[in-house]
Amino acid sequence: MKKVIALFLAGMMVLSLTACGDTASGNSGDAASKDDSAAEESTEESAPEAAGSESDENVADGEVVEITVQSWQYALGNYKGFSEDSELTQAIADEFNATHPGIHATVTIMRQEDHYNALRVDFAAESAPDVIGIAPGADLEQFKSQLEPLAGYAAKDLGDDWKDKFTEASFTTIALSGDEIYAFPSAMSASGTIWYNNKLMTESGVDTFPATWEEMKSVAETLRGAGQIPLMFGGKDNWQNYDMFLTIMATINKDLCNDIFALEGSWTEEDVVKAFDYYQKLFTDGIVQDGALSTTIYNEGYSQWKDDDGNSTIPMIFNGSWDMGSLKAENSFYENFSSNDIRVGLMPSIEGKEGAVLTAPDVAWGVNANSANKEAAWEFVKWLCYDMQQDVVDGLGFFSVLKDAPSPTVELTADYQAAYDVISAAAASEHTVGFRSSFYTELNDALFDQLQLLGTGAATPEEAAAAMEEAAAGIAK
Repeated sequence: MKKVIALFLAGMMVLSLTACGDTASGNSGDAASKDDSAAEESTEESAPEAAGSESDENVADGEVVEITVQSWQYALGNYKGFSEDSELTQAIADEFNATHPGIHATVTIMRQEDHYNALRVDFAAESAPDVIGIAPGADLEQFKSQLEPLAGYAAKDLGDDWKDKFTEASFTTIALSGDEIYAFPSAMSASGTIWYNNKLMTESGVDTFPATWEEMKSVAETLRGAGQIPLMFGGKDNWQNYDMFLTIMATINKDLCNDIFALEGSWTEEDVVKAFDYYQKLFTDGIVQDGALSTTIYNEGYSQWKDDDGNSTIPMIFNGSWDMGSLKAENSFYENFSSNDIRVGLMPSIEGKEGAVLTAPDVAWGVNANSANKEAAWEFVKWLCYDMQQDVVDGLGFFSVLKDAPSPTVELTADYQAAYDVISAAAASEHTVGFRSSFYTELNDALFDQLQLLGTGAATPEEAAAAMEEAAAGIAK
């Protein structure tokens, strides 16, 4: 397996899920499955209006190729400003079908774990959708044998230099599946950041956002003394644990962080033990809230950060760039929410080393290798991941997968711009890693278990490191 090295060219915002945890280990509580609403399906049947991409022969014959698209909630993001599931899927289907007269797409979204569970059943029954939303990394690795290699399609439509059109980081975890490209990314995020209610912080006696671990500990004590919880952390969620540990590990030693997750470094190295120690200090130093290990961030924690009316009752939350969407002026709750002086900062430095951020594609799109309509399915993937970048950029909230992505044409609020500036500067720095969990499901599972033990005090950092070394040794590259 290739060593993971993050090279992120930040600067352009793009479509993606409104909350973007990875589900590589299969544990529940993922950000992308934050409610239990039923799947929403588009049944748009109106006549197409614009010229499309299907073959002239099909169009001339009046034939329409039917394709099915399935993904999880929020994987389609805030396309053209839509955020409700039913409106979003309808808008995506309407736009694609109107511009591709030879193809008709039916789009279905559901809870993320339901999506993957359905794929397992449908692939076995040879009834899986034509286009599939897939999280890069372990999920892509799990399903890649069922997916069509797409590099040839891209070369035909985008040129032999197609990969140069995308940021390198957008394909980091996708390329790890081997020599073939089984999916195309449509969204990038930056995670490992702390969002804070500066009004509430100030009222609670905190004058400035903490820059160091020692300052963070002091701020937590001040907030607790004022009757506030400190940093809201979804310790029950696998993705929140991965994001937190990776942020700490990358801050301490980015190169070693890359190595241990690529099975090219030892988990018993001193800096790894130190990272486990600082993760445990989140609890022993009182930095995260009491009961963090039994808290899911969506919606249990997030509803306190921002409810439907924009009320915010907690001072800080461990979150990511996807929350920029909350600072759009068209949101009905924006005026109330923004009155709290919402800001974003990086995790504090550790022993003089600047806090890192994680940059990675949140969602990618694959084509069912057994689809009878692969060309049409690829048209949908290309349309979403390449052709429609201006529209999805204007949805706001994320970063583009394209090197030369267009700038937003919509007006940005001052606080959105401020948050964007902080995150994009961090993402463009050298203090990044290009993944949010291991490529190996077994390693993800073992890490989640060890982090839970550290959080409860049932394991020492040294014991966690030894257990991870043993787990890594049992995984074949």
